[in-house]
Amino acid sequence: MKKLILIRTILFFIILSGIFIYFQWFQKPLHKSISRNDIESIQIYGINTAITLVDEAVLIDKLIKWFNNSSDIGPNKNFEGTTPESGIIINLKSGKRILILRSGKDFEVQRNDVRPKNISYWAKQQDIKDYLDKLATNTKELLR
Repeated sequence: MKKLILIRTILFFIILSGIFIYFQWFQKPLHKSISRNDIESIQIYGINTAITLVDEAVLIDKLIKWFNNSSDIGPNKNFEGTTPESGIIINLKSGKRILILRSGKDFEVQRNDVRPKNISYWAKQQDIKDYLDKLATNTKELLR
């Protein structure tokens, strides 16, 4: 009888540990804020150009603020969407990256820094949407 109780207790803790690990690794929130200290570089691209933002501190700060204020986060499990004509690539110091792509009604985010695998989700933020739309059509006045 004591062995049966011991076995049940051990199984209970194994199952409980498995559930805890699952929620720790695979159920983390999709959207996670970033800070300026996390970023190695930011690249933007549009229909006519690709630019690496190195000294554009004001624009980088705006992009970070806009990204962190994104809302209406929804999973995009199958990475559905259109081929983006414009995007923002945030290269992190950790070697990971975040892609903000003009796709769907607003924009798609693909990232590999939140969970052990690449994830994709939809998000809304009007300034990012407007910026990606401008990148897709004209890139001359974007650094203002």
